[in-house]
Amino acid sequence: MRYFAVLLFTLFSFSIFAQEKNIKGIVFSELSYQPEGKANIVNLSSLKVAQTTNDGSFSIPASVNDTLHISSEGFRSLKIKVTNDWYKEGKMNIYIKDLSTVLDEVVINTLKLTGILSIDTKLIALADYPYYRDFGATGFTANYNSGLNPINGIYNAMKRNSRETKKINQIRKEVELIEVMKKKYDREMVSVLLSISKEDIVKMLQRCNHSERFIYTANDYQIFNAVNECYENYKLGK
Repeated sequence: MRYFAVLLFTLFSFSIFAQEKNIKGIVFSELSYQPEGKANIVNLSSLKVAQTTNDGSFSIPASVNDTLHISSEGFRSLKIKVTNDWYKEGKMNIYIKDLSTVLDEVVINTLKLTGILSIDTKLIALADYPYYRDFGATGFTANYNSGLNPINGIYNAMKRNSRETKKINQIRKEVELIEVMKKKYDREMVSVLLSISKEDIVKMLQRCNHSERFIYTANDYQIFNAVNECYENYKLGK
């Protein structure tokens, strides 16, 4: 009887932690203490999305131990877990750090601007980094036997964790998440969702012979699809 009571308590406790409800939060700038509107909130566990209103507030379905990814233009992205007290109280103040980038001098060689301000500013910023400027897509071939090929690491990680493959398929069904990704160009969302660094995303797409212009100017959903297409072609090659 005692063991049955322990089992019942354990199952009851698990059911509490598995429950999902709308939790609330307010996103502030850590520097100015002002609320940040239009910050994107993604529940990486369920792939549900939300956006802060002008007063910085948001509401999103979540369970205890879910991880929320918070990003906003000009701020460092933040991953935060839903704690038991947050779940019980239902609200939390969250502070994100300002991301200031100063470019002293930018030399643009073969860089072609698009005329779209939000994209061109990123192109100019990328031109300041030799890593992006010096490695052209034509400098790589799809050599899938190379030990340095970043696709190898991604492929092995996928084989070890079948949940990642299911997650990719689920992402393609989340209309709200896709719409958020279509409006973003910083690769942050792709990096977090696929657990790949931004540097490896660039290397991977270069290995698959995508042009620098595509790598720099495509939106995050296009990049997400390109990375997965590259991975699928690699699997066929294996």
